[in-house]
Amino acid sequence: MSRWLLALLLHAAAAASAEPPSYHVMMLLYRGCEEACRGFQDHFGRQQVRARFTLRDADQDARRIPGFVAEARRLRPDLVVAWGTTVALETVGQWDAVDRSRHIADIPVVFMAVSDPLQSRLVPTLAGSGRNLAGTLYLLPVAEQLRAARAYLDFRRMGFLYNPAEANSLNSLQDLRAQASHFGFSLVVETLPIGANGQPSAGDIPSRIAALAAAGVDLLYFSPDSFLNSQRRLVTGEALARQMPVFAAAEAPVTQADALLGVLNRYDQIGRFTARLALRILREGAPPGELPIELPRQFSYLINLRVAHRLGRYPPLPLLDIAEIVGGPACTRTKGKACD
Repeated sequence: MSRWLLALLLHAAAAASAEPPSYHVMMLLYRGCEEACRGFQDHFGRQQVRARFTLRDADQDARRIPGFVAEARRLRPDLVVAWGTTVALETVGQWDAVDRSRHIADIPVVFMAVSDPLQSRLVPTLAGSGRNLAGTLYLLPVAEQLRAARAYLDFRRMGFLYNPAEANSLNSLQDLRAQASHFGFSLVVETLPIGANGQPSAGDIPSRIAALAAAGVDLLYFSPDSFLNSQRRLVTGEALARQMPVFAAAEAPVTQADALLGVLNRYDQIGRFTARLALRILREGAPPGELPIELPRQFSYLINLRVAHRLGRYPPLPLLDIAEIVGGPACTRTKGKACD
């Protein structure tokens, strides 16, 4: 056997026995490692992908995000995951306003749980970002949400709690205003005041819900807003006390609070869907800017039966064939546990 052939065989044997590569993934979060974050990591585990995850949580304080971005620029992980619109914008900037002195422009970044990447100007088109950024959608278009809500109950006056501190809240408000005439409803908006810390106060929520009820609102739209989500039991509880149904764009207000219904992608599914995209970049070398921004095809129509019982608003029978029922007339929450 020639030395060349022997060397080739030894090299092949060494390559076969070598461990698969390990990746460093830095996850920049806004409200902790919730279901999407866990789903993302879970998919790596199920695919037996070796990875080290570095998590940084802003805890709903946007002022902390620039420090995380600066740290990522120093550490240079293989991939950065940006959770939510606020984090993604601070991480990579708008597509036509990138500041290379503070944004990440030369490390692959994947976003998830961003309500509207087009309206937020993260990407110029859903066909691809054209830069170091890829991502996933998670919200059904507002028109589809409204059609789903109408399949359950009629509404003529929709209420909205506007949080000026979050881009998602403004995006949702603009989308609802654009659809109001088409669906034949008027939109009643109550704005949450912003405090010196740059955030609303939970103490202002009850009075704003009361104002919406006094205005004759017959359905409250719960937008994908991190602050409101953190106060979901207060928001939906105040609405339920006034016999005001709540339609949610995300799952937690339905499964863990008192929203009546929602049509949505579950966060754990979003995390796994985004992880599959991330692995295309890490393992296959796919250019992030050429990957389309897509929506998972599996949606859940959630109905909280316990809340339906409290409101006396039971779902039409055809919906029961497709809906996922959570809660129940006898279900109660104790010590902060979800009722589902």
